[in-house]
Formats: sequence, C-alpha cells, structure tokens
Amino acid sequence: MNLLRKFAKKYYNFVEKKREQTTVSRWYLRFGKIHAPFTLEQIEALHEIHAPQGHVYADPFIVEENGRSFIFLEEVAPDHPVGFLSAIEVFADGTHTAAQAIIKCDYHLSYPCVFKHEDTWYMIPESAQNNSIELWKCTNFPYQWQLDHVMMDNINSADTTPFYHAGNWYLFCALKTKNSKKYGNELHIFTSQDLFSQNWQAHPQNPVKKGILQFRPGGHLVQLNQKLLRPSQDSIKRYGGSLDLNEVVELSPTCYQEKFYMKLDSQWHPQDNGCHTFNIFNDSIVIDAIREHKKSNQ
Repeated sequence: MNLLRKFAKKYYNFVEKKREQTTVSRWYLRFGKIHAPFTLEQIEALHEIHAPQGHVYADPFIVEENGRSFIFLEEVAPDHPVGFLSAIEVFADGTHTAAQAIIKCDYHLSYPCVFKHEDTWYMIPESAQNNSIELWKCTNFPYQWQLDHVMMDNINSADTTPFYHAGNWYLFCALKTKNSKKYGNELHIFTSQDLFSQNWQAHPQNPVKKGILQFRPGGHLVQLNQKLLRPSQDSIKRYGGSLDLNEVVELSPTCYQEKFYMKLDSQWHPQDNGCHTFNIFNDSIVIDAIREHKKSNQ
C-alpha cells in the first residue's frame, strides 16, 4: 500500500504543478449545524467565512459558551511574520465578527486545539517551530490566554490533539523523527492520568500508525454516527488534499486500533480542492477547505 501511495504522490505532484500554472488556492472556513445521522451532504449547506485579502484562515475549532458560538483559528497576516491564533464569534444566520488575535508569539502557531477541563478552557496549539507541546489557559474567555506550562519539549510535533478516555489522557501527535521526515507519515500517542503531568509516557505501539502523509491529526476525536472518530489529514493529492474520518476500534495505554470510515474530498463545491480540519461541538460543525480560482491573467 505504501508503495502505491509513493507512486500516487509523484503523480499528484505533477498534477499540482500543472494546476498551479492556472489557478490560485485560498483556505477558507465552512460552519453551521448538523443533525444525526451525519452525512457529507450536510456540508453543502454550511456558511462560508473568507479571510480578508492577504490573510489566511485555517485550522478551525468551534466551541459554545453561555449560548454563544466561537471559532478559534490559525491566521496568517501580512503584518506578522508567522502564523498566530485568532477567534471569531459566529451566529446562526451565517454572520460573524471580525477575527481578533488572541495569541501571538515569535514562533509559528496554528491548530488552536481548544477544550474544556474542570470548567476551565485550555488550548494546545501547534508550536512545532518551538520544538514544544504547550498548554495554554484561558483567563477571560474567549480572548485572553496565558501559557500554563510546556507539556513536552525537544519534540517536533504537529497538530497535537488531546483526548480523555477511561481515566487516561491521550496526546495524538504527528511527529517528525529520524525515521519520519514528513508530518503524517507516523502517528504517535503519549499517555498520562494527569493533564498537567510533566512525564507523558510513549505508547508501547509507537508509532501507532505508519504510512505516507495520511495520519496527521485533523481535529478533535468525536462521537459521531454512534462511532468514536479521529479526523486525519490525507495529503497524498496535495497538502491538505482531503480528510479521513477513522473509527477508533480500541484505545488503551497498551493498545490502539483504528479503521477508515469516511472521506471528505471536497464533494460540497466544484471549485474546492482540499480540506484538513474537521471539528464538531454539540451540533455545531466547522471545517476548512481550499477554494481554487482562475488566475486573473488566464
């Protein structure tokens, strides 16, 4: 299977280079409500959020607090040299506030993986450029945050995603190692009974999944259609080319198994050609997607 994906990657690289000659790609967000059972057709009806010219919105997470809905996202802007984190309040009619920056560092931040623990909001953003996994604490929701502590350092982890299950915390991580030069080739898990531990234990199966650009986390694990699903990015076509929902079959400190369940492959719009983040909170959903436009000189 990996050999086939290697050949497929070479083919898609050629296709992408040709496509880039005539099209421009921009990430944007889709959000709204879903109902059970979830089907891909529901994504077509979602509202769209497009970043201002020169900016990029991606890696969205949606949450609700006191009857209000907020999307946390990675933002890229001309006046800041690296990615930073912002928040947007969204409304049922599809309107939204302007993005407001919440965390800026001198290193790149993305994937604002926000979650609530013991009535406090926390976030684990991607801080791979700082070789760290960091836990941030919200001091005034949703716009004020402070660094709580460094969970792990000297680690090159993309899109770290926490999940609490049966008395244990799990960190799902896409690592770059001496054996894996690309995020997504290997999925690693670290475990602890305490979210605030300074001693996370490597899962004995690490890497729990190995492949070609297909296991990088793409959002919170979620109960959906009576299954526990783990979103993962499939970048065989292009970076963020599609997103897989994988059913978690077994999860414990000693065993992990998942199997493919569903693929999001831009079925919702003819000009879209990518998706790499999928998040649900209650019946609210947000994803990101790539919208392609013809270059103006074509």
